[in-house]
Amino acid sequence: MKKIPFVKYTMHGNNFVIVDEIDKSLLTESEKFRFAYQATNMNYGVGSDNFLVIQPWTSETLEEIKDFRNYWKMFPSLGADEAGSGDAEYIFRMFEPDGKEAFSCGNGLICISDYLYQKYDVESARMMTEIPTRSPKAVTIGTDSKEELNWANMGPPRISSNTNTVLSHKIEPIDIQIKLPENGLSNSEKEISIKFSGYLVFTGEPHLVIFTELGFSPAKMASLIFDSSSMRDSGALLNKIGRSLNEDTQRFPEGININFVRLNSGVLEYRTFERGINHETQACGTGAVAVSFVAKHLNLISTDKITIWPYLSRRHNPNAQICVRKDKDDYILYGKPSLLFDGNFFVEEG
Repeated sequence: MKKIPFVKYTMHGNNFVIVDEIDKSLLTESEKFRFAYQATNMNYGVGSDNFLVIQPWTSETLEEIKDFRNYWKMFPSLGADEAGSGDAEYIFRMFEPDGKEAFSCGNGLICISDYLYQKYDVESARMMTEIPTRSPKAVTIGTDSKEELNWANMGPPRISSNTNTVLSHKIEPIDIQIKLPENGLSNSEKEISIKFSGYLVFTGEPHLVIFTELGFSPAKMASLIFDSSSMRDSGALLNKIGRSLNEDTQRFPEGININFVRLNSGVLEYRTFERGINHETQACGTGAVAVSFVAKHLNLISTDKITIWPYLSRRHNPNAQICVRKDKDDYILYGKPSLLFDGNFFVEEG
């Protein structure tokens, strides 16, 4: 058995177990796959939404990932930053409960930025993300100590994971129709057809953004999603829609995160079903960026400083809000995560 030190962070209830491998490797690639279950399972492990690893950006680390995962044939090129550097300091890894590696995570990057600042006094760093794609990207994260905020520059929203093509100013919706039990909740054999339009955006993760007040039918289903008096039913409906769409591997081969959005007194409010976890989470950073981007391009909001309410998180903290700022083509996510606790977990070697 070996002892694995970890920290647990949360950002609006979206919570993570983080293992720091900056100074030395603690888990082999095969052990990371297995540890994801132990890190995320609340009954037989620590309990979290996802398992994060931070590693040094070195040829040795990249070689180990390449040889074991076969994501790339050659070391990926990250592209130059504003200073002309094509290097990164760290590698950001995120694993789902089943051990599969995800692309990226806005809230996870925010938590990592706070961790780097608190432990290593790192105010800003370039981070390699989107590891399990043909072309990983680099994002810059940091801490504004004066404002006591952490941030992650998620870059410009793109068309998909394997392209650098930035989404144009004109985005077109896709129309979707699915069938669910009539009330959307039970195992009744009687089905009802649900129709809606959504916008596909890649913000480090693939997202579908759906405005429930724009073409979502039947109306009773749309109103249920943000019905605070029926949280159990609305959550069940949201998860059924999310799972139904993720079963459509022909349309969404990588899976899809689904954001349900409404305008509430001029503020964007949203709920997100996450593809790897396969259920709704309290909040989603890349989802907040996707929602901001679509709302801007639909002219639903005019400001470049966007406030978003994470609906489920606000059930716990009525003041919870996510801030996104548009800077030219880039979208920057802001927040203040919380370190919950640190500890050690014992795992079998090999």
